[in-house]
Amino acid sequence: MHERKRHNLLAMAPQERLDYFVRKIVDFEQAWGLYQDGWATSAFDGGEAVPFWPEAALAQACATGAWAGFVARPISLDDFRGRWLPGLRADDRVCQVFPVPTQQGVVICPDDLGGLIHDELQPYL
Repeated sequence: MHERKRHNLLAMAPQERLDYFVRKIVDFEQAWGLYQDGWATSAFDGGEAVPFWPEAALAQACATGAWAGFVARPISLDDFRGRWLPGLRADDRVCQVFPVPTQQGVVICPDDLGGLIHDELQPYL
């Protein structure tokens, strides 16, 4: 990823990053998480959030601190929609969309994120 693009994406406001995430994962049919003997998670409001990114380089930029040693791993859009979001809902977890090193990203329930992805997919169906 070009450094200027990376800088601009990391500087976006949280809502802009959420919008970018939805567009990008629909266009490229994959989301990214961080993995090392299990998927990265973070504590949120007494529960657990699972972070997701639109591109590998953006995920890898957050592999610091508690996530040091984690590596970016792709998740197909079909798996994300068909397995991950329902599983997160069943486990009473939330999605942490596109955190950056200086901000946590948008925390959103799996159903709401699924709805945004569904809406973005409509022109393709």
